[in-house]
Amino acid sequence: MKQKILVFGILALIFASCSTGTKKETIQFPYEFVNSKTETAGNNENKMDLYAYSGELNIDTLKMFCKKHKDEFSLGTFYYLVVFDSKKNAVFPSNSFTAAYGIEEEPQKHIRAFYTYNRLNGYSKLDFYKENKWESVAKSEDI
Repeated sequence: MKQKILVFGILALIFASCSTGTKKETIQFPYEFVNSKTETAGNNENKMDLYAYSGELNIDTLKMFCKKHKDEFSLGTFYYLVVFDSKKNAVFPSNSFTAAYGIEEEPQKHIRAFYTYNRLNGYSKLDFYKENKWESVAKSEDI
């Protein structure tokens, strides 16, 4: 009788360990990676990733995409993720990343979303645009 209980207990443990094992699913995001660049500003390192996407923006999907990159960013101060309307229009700003393309009209006419994360103070905000960064007022979401 004790052997049956022992065997049953072992089988139950095996079953429980197999059934509770979580398989991490990978989400396939629609954004096409274009380029990445790191800049040093004083003692700080900042990183900017450029992506392209011409389809209709799904804000929930975009927020998940930004959150994924936020969680992966562990070195540096500022992280920027910029979504352009096409790969050919995806360019880095002429000035420092923190200027966020300043008054550069041409690149801003092709920016559909701009995500900023400050690892030091936790600031994390996604700005997205109906038309583009140059012609539209930003709608914002905290990430």
